[in-house]
Amino acid sequence: MATPYHRLARETPDHRWWRLPLAALVIGAAYLGLTLVLVVGAAVWFAVSDAGHDLGDWLDAAGELDLQRLDFFVLDMLGLVVLIPAVLLGVLATGPRPVGYLSSVTGRLRWRWLGRATVVATAVSVVTIGGSLLLTEVTDPADVAAPSAVDSHVVLALVAVLALVPFQAAAEEYLFRGYLVQLVGSWSRFAVVPVLVTTPLFVAGHAYELWGLLDVGLFGVTAAVLTIRTGGLEAAIAAHAVNNVLLLGLEALGVVSASDDSGAGPLDLVPSAVSSVLLVLLVERAARRHGLQRTRAHRPDPPAPMWPPPPYAMTW
Repeated sequence: MATPYHRLARETPDHRWWRLPLAALVIGAAYLGLTLVLVVGAAVWFAVSDAGHDLGDWLDAAGELDLQRLDFFVLDMLGLVVLIPAVLLGVLATGPRPVGYLSSVTGRLRWRWLGRATVVATAVSVVTIGGSLLLTEVTDPADVAAPSAVDSHVVLALVAVLALVPFQAAAEEYLFRGYLVQLVGSWSRFAVVPVLVTTPLFVAGHAYELWGLLDVGLFGVTAAVLTIRTGGLEAAIAAHAVNNVLLLGLEALGVVSASDDSGAGPLDLVPSAVSSVLLVLLVERAARRHGLQRTRAHRPDPPAPMWPPPPYAMTW
């Protein structure tokens, strides 16, 4: 019998119902500790720099992902990136299963598959985002800004996006499609249950209006399906990272405002819906073509101890 990704925590001989719920407490404590370290580091930075703003200004604007104030953007990204060590530490501390099974059914992150999934996600995102911009340019040119001049600030913003956003995307995937999918999957063998439970939690972590939240929810479902269908987080990380890098890169260039969904409507979901369908179909095709391992061989339960022990067990 093979074990799918969402059941990895449950279908092992050493499973205990309390381990993953207890991990949530460790994750929360670790994240709080790492966040405090980040806040102290930020306070030192603002004290010694001539940025023109202070720690209070950053805390008031936290989460806005403002590329005009790069120190705010970097701190916001790092505030999400520290979820990775927090999640890994929580699962590792409550073990005893290897923490690598959060990454995939092979017990590790499959780098070659991550690269292939990134190629697929890049092609899909370029087509859908580029097509959306082109359509908007034709139908309503006023909504598409001309790229700004590439100065030193724009270059630094692009470097910050490329350096940090993939880790931000991976952090959210390890929490929502990794830890939480396996937590809920340990309670139900039906794959649809962790998909439906974790998606609203993912949506709740984003401060958008209605259509923006629906867009986030659509991606949450897509990422969860990709994770369970491929037996790991790689495809979801690739899709998440590529989408965010492209949108924030375009924002750095002044073409779009990636975090502003005011004025969005139902038609704005069309590119995301097309992207989701293409991602699932093309990733599934690539997984089949390359013979991707999607499940783990089931580990049999250990034999129950015998009492009284048979005579041969007492031989010295």
